Amino acid sequence: MKVGILNVQWLNNMGSVLLAFAVQKKLDQMGIENEVINFMTQKLDECGEIPSVHKEEKASSFKKIENFNKFRKNHLRLSREYVGISEVDGMDYDAYILGSDTVWTPLRVHDNEAYMFYFEFCKDKPVKKISWAASIGSESKKDLGMMEPILKERLMNFDYISVRERETVDFVQSLTDKDVIHAIDPVLMLDKKDYDELLENSENNFGNYIYAYLFDNVEGGYETINKLSSHTNLPVISNVKDLKRIDNLLFDSEDDGPCEMLEKIVSADFVITDSFHVMIYAILCKKPFVAYSRMGSGIRLRNMLEDLDLSSKFLLYDEDGFEEILKPIDYEHVFEIINQWRDSTMEFLKDALND
Repeated sequence: MKVGILNVQWLNNMGSVLLAFAVQKKLDQMGIENEVINFMTQKLDECGEIPSVHKEEKASSFKKIENFNKFRKNHLRLSREYVGISEVDGMDYDAYILGSDTVWTPLRVHDNEAYMFYFEFCKDKPVKKISWAASIGSESKKDLGMMEPILKERLMNFDYISVRERETVDFVQSLTDKDVIHAIDPVLMLDKKDYDELLENSENNFGNYIYAYLFDNVEGGYETINKLSSHTNLPVISNVKDLKRIDNLLFDSEDDGPCEMLEKIVSADFVITDSFHVMIYAILCKKPFVAYSRMGSGIRLRNMLEDLDLSSKFLLYDEDGFEEILKPIDYEHVFEIINQWRDSTMEFLKDALND
């Protein structure tokens, strides 16, 4: 059996490419032949990115793009390149795994991504079609109401369905007669040691520091960073929108690719973030952390932290997290939950791939 992995690995985003790595690594460990399908919605622009990615944001730096491309080259087994949907009908796999993250986002429900991520391109082929921890990424009643008839029809394409957010399970289950499983995110399916190959060339000599990754300007995040730095006398390595708001900056890590980000997290004394997968890796590394909700996307972090009995570590965008980040975390208990969740997800994968 050969499995094609579908996700958004073409994005220059740590979670997007780390997910591709994690799904591939887990299938390798299961002894299943696989490759990541190198699908892009459209050609890269002069900045080296999909144009829509930075429509409202500045484009990534060329150094960052170089680091992400190096990661893809060195750590992912990619298929040949597919740009748009004109050639994808010719793909030939025994099974497809869609995983993971916000592959069912309401923002992309009518474009080329949807054609791929709802298996429209292979719905009539006698191949297995599996979702692993797919996410809608929204709890908005308006979004879910819009998605309901679309999902109801497109879920008919799937043989096995799992979603990542616990609150999404009942909604998706109401739209299909297939069992909908609550699966763990692929990045958390692996152990910390499984990422060691990504850190082989690490030369971290930064000393002690706070690592801050804020995609949005979450007010409470900046307040927590500066209070914690003042209290601990630790400098800050940061990847944030407004560097001027960091009082004790060691250096800006805006150009980091996935390996460089993991390097910063694994050696940090504290982690402050609004990124789902920065948070996930901080948990794998058993770091003191707090995770901030971005406007309109709280379900992802909130559900995960509730599931791990870490709900106090979830903060709204304007909350002060200084006292919370100093509270110890019972990681022995957290990993008891993680291991049970991994076991149930592995059962799902084995059933789906060995049936």
